[in-house]
Amino acid sequence: MSTDILDTLAEAIHQRHGSRVVALDMSRVPLTMEAFLIATAENRIQARAIADHVEETARMNGFVKHHIEGYEEGSWILLDLLDLVVHIFLPETREYYSLEMLWSDAPSIVYEDDREPGDDEPGPASD
Repeated sequence: MSTDILDTLAEAIHQRHGSRVVALDMSRVPLTMEAFLIATAENRIQARAIADHVEETARMNGFVKHHIEGYEEGSWILLDLLDLVVHIFLPETREYYSLEMLWSDAPSIVYEDDREPGDDEPGPASD
């Protein structure tokens, strides 16, 4: 799978303030998809917003949604785009299922978060 589309979808996740974005190359694994894109959301509302934005961005880039799971519950949303599966987790759910550990032999791309923790805190006052 082209890293261009992975980069584009990772950016879409970051635009909705998703974090810890990782792409796993699943092309060598006997599954039906080429890649996983995994991300963390801080709450269920944010998880749904990320899923909606990723779906829209994917559609604009020629992908068709096969199905979506977990949207209503929101702790793990799985967006199946046929060749690509996007997993959006709440932090505790991501730690529990630990997909990166389960598929640790798959090549991965780690996308740096756009902002560091504390970036939204005001800096020192200037005179």
